[in-house]
Amino acid sequence: MLKKNRREEILHAAISAFSHKGYHDTSISDIIEKAGIARGTFYLYFENKRQIFDSVLDNLIVELDHCIKKIEVGQGLPNPIDQLKANLIRVLTLFVENPELTRILLRHATGLDSELDQKITEFYNNWAYRIEEAIRLGIKMGLVRECNSKLISYCILGIIKEVIEYITLSRNGKHDISTIADELINFGLYGLKNPKLPLKNNS
Repeated sequence: MLKKNRREEILHAAISAFSHKGYHDTSISDIIEKAGIARGTFYLYFENKRQIFDSVLDNLIVELDHCIKKIEVGQGLPNPIDQLKANLIRVLTLFVENPELTRILLRHATGLDSELDQKITEFYNNWAYRIEEAIRLGIKMGLVRECNSKLISYCILGIIKEVIEYITLSRNGKHDISTIADELINFGLYGLKNPKLPLKNNS
């Protein structure tokens, strides 16, 4: 247990250092200073700076994966829209409660090398696929119009990423996560059209 706690302490120190200085400007000395450990202790747990950076990202990706549940339909199950909202709330809450990890993922994780870029791309592709599945389910249920579900999934992913950056990194005060989730869902379902206006066909 002590060994696990020490590894977590080093990871937390690395998260703080990478978040504020970026990958290239962070040194192992920065990490061990924040962790309050000897250099030799660092190497008991990690071989180099890149390995601990990968560990930080891998842990975040696992946490995000746990936040996104597959939407299921059936008797006794919550409404699909409620399940979607629950997914959004879990994801948004994770990022809001971990702004340093958010900064690492959105601002420091890409462009380091092709291997890491591939890992991030695969993560976003998996996220987009889950969104696409939800869209296809919505189409099947009649909640969503026929559309290019793959293209729209990436549009939605981009919106979510920008909203995450806005509410976690912009320092614009506290935000009501539930209200934001509702707004995202309403935008996805209805766009910007005023529901009081009749639908016009200009063709």
